[in-house]
Amino acid sequence: MTIARRAVPLLVALLASAGAFAQPAPAAGERSPPSPHCLDARGVRQVEQASPAAIAVLGANGQAYRLEFTDACPGVNEAEQVRLDAPDGWACGSPGERLVVDGRTCAVAAVGLMDNRSFAEAARESSRQYAANLPTVNVTARSARSNRAQAFQGSPEFCFATRNVRGWSEDPKGVVVETNPKKNGGHRYYHLELGSSCSILEGATAVDFQSGFQNGLICGNPGDRIVMADNGLVNDGEGGDQRAHTPRFARPGCSVLAVYPRE
Repeated sequence: MTIARRAVPLLVALLASAGAFAQPAPAAGERSPPSPHCLDARGVRQVEQASPAAIAVLGANGQAYRLEFTDACPGVNEAEQVRLDAPDGWACGSPGERLVVDGRTCAVAAVGLMDNRSFAEAARESSRQYAANLPTVNVTARSARSNRAQAFQGSPEFCFATRNVRGWSEDPKGVVVETNPKKNGGHRYYHLELGSSCSILEGATAVDFQSGFQNGLICGNPGDRIVMADNGLVNDGEGGDQRAHTPRFARPGCSVLAVYPRE
């Protein structure tokens, strides 16, 4: 599908004195974390493992977190059951917090905040290492024996589907893509970092996106590209044009190295 250029409005982030990762004031009835860096273990949307030493977790509030282990804890991506246990339902890096991976217990040593770019990098490395096709997020009910445990699976939220793209525009760091937020975990804008300066964007009014995995998702995986739109015309060699179509893989384009929701 050819995507026309669209002017994307500038998003202004109001940062509190605590810094770029300051948490908004909780709404009525919302649980308040004991510390700004704490993860609500009862609400996890996505988990990725790029190395045995840690996992990257996307919380229900949209904030990304890094959980480091006391000892190496491999196999999270391949596990059938993964559960985060934390006193009072908050993972803060305190004693007693653990990740249970198919019955194995991995003690959590530290919890910290991540930005979207860092989380996307961890998700790409996780995908490359384990070649896992992550399912749509499944919310697993809390155990009847304890309200401190939460099981969770991953989801491809830090990708966008080409069919849901509404428009795009350039910015100093690459390309901003507008999508249908109802189809992308509530995210309307995604930032794309490209492999190099992309000459096809100069004066372009429309582009296409090519998925390296041929699954219609752009995640920054190998082979993901933004490519010149097919205008359906080729020279017939006699001074005229004939209708024809060039496949995406044969068109000029630029590699997409990173994809993450715009903050």
